Amino acid sequence: MKNNKGFTLTEILLAVMIVGIIGVALAALTTAASREGGVGRSKILLRNNLSIAMRQLREDIHNSSRVLYVRGRIDSASGGQNIPLLMLAQNVDSNDQAIGSGTPVYITYCFRTGTNSTALPSGALSEGTIYRYVSTSAPSISSGSTPSCSASGDVFLYNVKYIKPTSSSSDAKYYPVPLFRISGTENAYNYKDTSSAWKDLGSVLVVKLITERPSKPVVNDVVEETFVLPNGFRMD
Repeated sequence: MKNNKGFTLTEILLAVMIVGIIGVALAALTTAASREGGVGRSKILLRNNLSIAMRQLREDIHNSSRVLYVRGRIDSASGGQNIPLLMLAQNVDSNDQAIGSGTPVYITYCFRTGTNSTALPSGALSEGTIYRYVSTSAPSISSGSTPSCSASGDVFLYNVKYIKPTSSSSDAKYYPVPLFRISGTENAYNYKDTSSAWKDLGSVLVVKLITERPSKPVVNDVVEETFVLPNGFRMD
C-alpha cells in the first residue's frame, strides 16, 4: 500500500485560523501605531505654532512703549465673531507723539472665533484664529469703543479654542480662553488708554491660550505666560 502523506482538513483549518488571528493582531497594532503617530505629529504641530506665536508676542511687548487696549476675559462669543484682544503702540509717548525719530507703529491682536461648536465643554468653540494687525496710522478709540479688527492682518495663531467661564464672576471651573488680562483682575473688562485720563494698573499682563485640533482623539496644547511690560502698564 502507498502511504500518501498530506494535511487533513482539520489541520488546514487550524493553520488558516492561526494565520487569521496573527493578521488581525498585526492590523490592530499597525492601526494603533499609525493613530499614535498622528497624535504625536499633531501635538508637535500645536506646540511649534504656540512657541512661534508666543515668541512674536514677547517681541511686540518688549518693543512697546504704550498699551492702548486690553480685552480681558471673553464672557460670550458666537462663531465667526471678531474680538480685539490687545493693542500695543511702539515709538509713541503718552501724548500720542512719536518718540525721537522713530516711526509710530500700532499692533492689534484680534480673535476670530471658530464655528465648530462640538468642542467641550458646552458652549466652547474650536478652530478659531488670532490675527495680528500692524499699522502706522493712529487708531481712533473713542470712549466706550474698541479697536477695529476689519483690516487685513497676518495669522498669529491657528486652531485657537474659545471657552467661556461658568459665570460672569467666577472662572474657577473652566479655563477661560483666549485670555489677555491684567494680573489680579479675573472679571470681564475692557480697558482703554486715553491721553486725558490715566489709571495705574501695574505692569503685569497674563496671557492664556489653548489650541486644539478637532481630531479623534482630540489633541490640544495649553500655554499660560506672564509678561512684565518694560515701560509699565498705564491705561484709562
